[in-house]
Amino acid sequence: MNFDFGEQINPDLEKKDYSKAVSIAETALKSIPTTDFHSIIGQSLVGQAGGVANWIDNFHKTVSKVIEPRALYFEMNEFDINTDTWYIDGFAFSEDGGLNLEDMDWLSDVSQETMTTEEYVITGYENLQEAFENIELDTDEQQDARDWCEQLVIARFMELMGAAHKEAKEQNMEWAELPLYFTEHSYDFIVKSE
Repeated sequence: MNFDFGEQINPDLEKKDYSKAVSIAETALKSIPTTDFHSIIGQSLVGQAGGVANWIDNFHKTVSKVIEPRALYFEMNEFDINTDTWYIDGFAFSEDGGLNLEDMDWLSDVSQETMTTEEYVITGYENLQEAFENIELDTDEQQDARDWCEQLVIARFMELMGAAHKEAKEQNMEWAELPLYFTEHSYDFIVKSE
């Protein structure tokens, strides 16, 4: 992963300006000769927001039998190396530890009872999964295309989570007012939606 590319869009993701972050990454990707990674351009995941909101709602109902959730955290799997299935896992917390990117250790305080038993499978990017699995990165341009695509997948995932939270508020779901934290597994940048 190219963290320099991430630094170009993370400030907009932090402000939840997903459109701007996506625009920056897509513009950069478009400036590189076309690869299979370019198929992400214009491909939003927001159409799955209702499904994600319902999945979170079911998780919240289940975990509420164990704890009183005060915060929820969601991770997309490490998609660049786990190419078979791209999915989201969820975790519930009895306390909201807050957003401090220097210290998010509270997110590791989970148990089997406070995590999702089924992941939410992200669909629509299967051709990208194949690209991450199979493309040989013979040139710097191919590597840059892959790296910008990674940034776009992360931005689109975060956009999806923000849209799911908005959907929950519109549907008056019980968890809608809880803070949601989300990122890609092993990524050191986390977004909070309230």
